[in-house]
Formats: sequence, structure tokens, C-alpha cells
Amino acid sequence: MVMVEMEEVLVKLTDRMQIKRDHGVSLLQSLLDNAGNVQRQDVWSVGVEHVKKLISSEEWESRHGGFCAAKVLVLWEGEATYANELVPEALLHLQDPEPGVRLAAGECLYALGKKQDSALYLQCIKDCVLQCIEDGFDDERGMGDETGQNGEKSFQDKLDHVQHNSNHASTGGGLSDIHQRAKGGRYLETSVKALQRLLDGCGDSFSVHVTPQLWQLLLKALQHQNRFVRETGFLCISSLCQVSPLEVLKESGELISNGLTLGLSDNWSQVRFAASIATRTFMQRTQQFNPIFYPMILPAMCLNRYYGAEGLRLYSQDSWQMLMGSTGRDEVAKSVDNFLDYYVTHASAENRLVREAACHCIAELLVKIDPERIKPLISQVLAALMGCFKDSSWAVRDAACSALGKAITGFAQEVRCFLPALFDLLFAHLADNVGSVRENSAFTLGSAMRSYQEEAIDKVILALEQLLPMAKHQVDKPCCCNGANHRSPCSSTIHTKWHDPLSKLDSDFRTTSAIALVVASKGNGDDDQGFAREIEPWESSDGGIYLLRELSAVAPSKATKFLPVLVELAQSSGYVKYHNLMETLFRLLPSIAQNLGKRNFKPYLELFIDPLFQALTCGQRLSESASSYCISKLCTFIGPNIFKARLNSSQLAIMESSSFVVATISAPGTGTEMKESQSGEDAGM
Repeated sequence: MVMVEMEEVLVKLTDRMQIKRDHGVSLLQSLLDNAGNVQRQDVWSVGVEHVKKLISSEEWESRHGGFCAAKVLVLWEGEATYANELVPEALLHLQDPEPGVRLAAGECLYALGKKQDSALYLQCIKDCVLQCIEDGFDDERGMGDETGQNGEKSFQDKLDHVQHNSNHASTGGGLSDIHQRAKGGRYLETSVKALQRLLDGCGDSFSVHVTPQLWQLLLKALQHQNRFVRETGFLCISSLCQVSPLEVLKESGELISNGLTLGLSDNWSQVRFAASIATRTFMQRTQQFNPIFYPMILPAMCLNRYYGAEGLRLYSQDSWQMLMGSTGRDEVAKSVDNFLDYYVTHASAENRLVREAACHCIAELLVKIDPERIKPLISQVLAALMGCFKDSSWAVRDAACSALGKAITGFAQEVRCFLPALFDLLFAHLADNVGSVRENSAFTLGSAMRSYQEEAIDKVILALEQLLPMAKHQVDKPCCCNGANHRSPCSSTIHTKWHDPLSKLDSDFRTTSAIALVVASKGNGDDDQGFAREIEPWESSDGGIYLLRELSAVAPSKATKFLPVLVELAQSSGYVKYHNLMETLFRLLPSIAQNLGKRNFKPYLELFIDPLFQALTCGQRLSESASSYCISKLCTFIGPNIFKARLNSSQLAIMESSSFVVATISAPGTGTEMKESQSGEDAGM
């Protein structure tokens, strides 16, 4: 029965589908695990005999299956007879034309290292693997011939030496030209990966063979132009850190730290993640003296705690907590200049995820570090954040806006000289193409009003007078539903075609945001990328509603006069984005009403009722949800009896029968108190 299953294993190992080859390897492992001693020896002998044939096959699938099976057989071998025979074959196929075979050969080196420990390394494997890596670098410089620099032996020469000292002579006649067909540069990634697996296999016994020269060779891979080589290089560095003596790590610590910082700042997320793995290993191994490397490594580690790729972000946060514990904030404060320089530099990085993370990190510094350490650097901070506020990525603009709010709140006097440019930017982005940026801009202006009082409040009122009514002048063709019963987007292109709003408006109606956009753009010679298309008038009104919420919280007596404008907006239907605007209005109206007080809001309550109930039955779920929330909150705020007394019979029936309207409902993220900082709250500094 066992031999029948063994035949199935051999068939699967040559299959063209990798999943079946993997199943064959698993089946072989199961046979060896479950067979008795006699049967296990039979399985092992048959397996070795067939694996030798597979490895010398002309079909790469067979070679791949052969090496995968060879790894299992070596780990089960009682004596090292077959392991000695496998060494030259594994080394030869490190430059196999098929990458899968090269990786499988590297896995065999892991098994060989497990079996023979450092004795294997002494058997010229070190020379062959490292020479293969060096050939890869030489090939990048056009020096991939068989003779190395300074007359050193090439990979093939050293491989011949291994074969000469082995009891096994390779029988693969069809493979004699592998080295001629394989150039070192093409196989650099898999060669480094093979070294990593050899390190993992040998473990601590490898430590006596670690030298600064070995470190320098691997550190070269960290700057390679191929991102896959860099990624594999950092994984190999992690394995090398595990086995290196502390003396070597300390001696080469500065070079290693520079290499790790380079990887933690790489443009590719996969390389950053591999560098993060290596960094954690290095820092854990060097706990006795690693504070000397903090100024180089910690800024990059900090930034990656906010990186957009979730896996990297969570891993970096875990590493920070694991390595720094409760001392992280103190370590940052010791070299805050280095951190800030790093963040400012990366605020203009090519990768938008890096720019966004840099803005979050700057916001974190503004909140968590002693203000006296930040004050001398505030101009540098604001310059970086204002540049990011014009970024083409809305997420970067959003993060920069949040950070600017932190700067205004914590450093009001230092920021004062930048207020004209800041106000221009913030008012401009109240009409940003992205809703969250409009909301964040309003929230930051709310922080400015709290910090500068009348100086900022007067500017906000002037802006509101122009921004808030803009939607009344929306001039696109009316949608098919005329603003009501809009259960799906208009299907006709005549109704959904984008318009050119500002070109059709009188100059008196042009928004402050449009004017400020020109001013802000001319201020530093950079175009503001927050407007990928023309500003829509309803977007200006949308930003104005957010701003009115902030004004009502700071100066309610000056916000009351804008309630009639809100009523006009609610009654001015007929354009495509009407329900988008109503969604914002009805989400924020309860907060505005509470800020103004019952006495000021009651006279306008009845004017909002018809638009509220029209939105409640419009067929658009977001608008229905916002209106139901608004009705519930206003009912609770004004009083159920007073509110119901203002409804007609049909509205009362709708309210009582609606499953959406619940007096105790709460909406996430709609009040000012819900708009907490997006930076520094959950990254664990």
C-alpha cells in the first residue's frame, strides 16, 4: 500500500501544475511520518533514486519537484550520505534558468544546513553562494564573465571544486551549459534568498563565519535598482542579524543602521516591510548598545507607524511598542530635530502614502512633544504642511489640514505671521472637490476662531456670506426628479453632464475659495492640486455648512443670521447634487441648532420641515438616513410634543411609521466633538 502511494507521489512531483507538485511533497512527508521503520527506509530509498533522476531532467517542472522532495528526504536522512551528494546539485541549480527551481534549490540549502550545521559552510558552499552573489553585482556592471576581479575564481571554478571533493558526480548531461546560459545579474535575487535559507538552516552555528566583509556584500543588495533584490536583501539581513555575534553587529552597526534606514524609507511597500522585519531583529539583538543607532533608525520607524499599507503600519506599531515600551516619547524628544527634518523631507516624497504618513507624524510631534522644543522649528513645519495642503492626493491634503489645526491650537502666536496664507488656503479648500477635505478645512478654521477670536471670526463671517448661498446659483440642467423622489442617478446624459458653473455666474457670486486659490497658487509658485475640475457652487455651500457649524460653536450670536440662508438652500432643489448637499445639511443641522439654542432656532424650525420629509422619502439612502437622524435629534431637542405639533397629518404618519426615525438615534462622526485628530491617537508613541 505504501509503495502504491509512493508511485502517486512520483507522478505528482512531475506534474505541470505547482499545486499538484506541492501536494506530492506533502504526501511524501506524510508517508515518511506515518510509515514504520522498515517501510520508511524503503520509501526513503525509492524517493532518493527517483529524485536524482528528476533533478537531472530537462523539464523544469520535474527539477522543481525533485528539489522540493529532496528537501524532505534530507531532513529525514539518518546519515549524511545523500546530503553530500545533493550539495553540488543544489549549488549548480542556483543558476537554473527557471526561478522556481532556483528557489527550490535554495530550500535544499536550508535542509542541508539543518543537517550538517556549519560543516556544510566550510565545504566551499560559502564560496560558491557568495561568488554567485558577487557575479550578480558584477553582471550589473557588465563584468559577468567567468573570471572575477583581481584574478579570483569564478562561480563555476568554485563549483567544480565542490564537485571534485564530492563522492557524487553530476549526471545531468543536458545541464552542462546552464552557467553559460545564466548570467549572474538575472539570478541575484534567488542567490541572496539561497544565502538567507542557508543562514536559517545553520542557525547559531553559522556565527563563527560572519565577518564584516559578508555584511558589506549583503548591504550592497540593499541599494540595488531591482526592488525584489532589495526586498530579499533585507530578509537576508534579518537572518544574518540572528546569527551574527554582538561584536560584529556593533562593529558594523553604523553601516547596518544606514542600510536599514534606507529600506525603511524605500518607495516600495514590500521593501519597507522587509526592512521593518530586519530592523526589529537588529534592534532586539543589539539592545545592550542600540541607543547609539536611535537617531538614524527611529525617525523612519516612527513614520511607518502611519504608513498607508495596513500590514506594514500594524507591524511597525507592534515593533515600536516592543522595542521602545514606555520610553518612545522621551527618545523622540531627545532628537526632535532629526525627526522633524526626516518628516519634512518625506513630506515631499514621490510616494503619496509617504507624504500622508509624514503629515500624520508632524501632527503627532505637535501634540506629544514639549512645545518649547517645537517652537523654533514651527516655520519649517508650516512650510511643509502648507505644501502638502496643495497635494494632488486628497488623503495628503486631509492629513495636512489636520496637522495645521494642531499647529494653530498649540502654537497660536508662532503661527500668527502665517495667518494670511493659511486663511487663503483654508477658505479655498472649503470648496475642495473632496468632502472630507472640506469638512477638515472647516474644522481647522474652527480651531483658528478659538485661538484668534475676533480676528478669525470676522474673516469667517465674510467668507460665509459668499460661500453659503452659492448652491442657489447652481446652473446645471435640472435632474429628472427635480430634486425629489430621486431613487437612482439620472440616466440621461443631458442630466448628468458636468457643467462649467463659475463661467456662468456673475462676478459678485464668485466664491472666496476661487479667489484664494489664485492667491495661494501665486504665493509659492506651486499649483494647488485640490481642484481636479472646476469648483461646483454646491461644493462651496457644502463647505460653508461645515464652517457654519464651527462658527455656531464659537460665536452662536453671530451664526444665527445664516439660518435663513440654510432654509433657502433646503428649498432650492432641482440640480443633480441637491441630495448630496442635503445630506450634509441634515447631518449638521442638529449640532447647529444645539449650539444656537432653542430660542434662536425655533422660529426657523417649520421652514425646515417640508425639505426634511421630502428627503426622508426621496429614495436615496444616505439622504434618507441624514434626514431621519435630523428629525430624531430635533424632536428630542425641541421636545416631541412641540415638534409633532408642527407636522401635518401626512408628515406625522410618515414619522410614526418610519423605521429610520428614532428619537434616541446617534450618528457617528457628525458633531464637532466627533472630529478628533487623525494623528497620534492610535500609533502608540
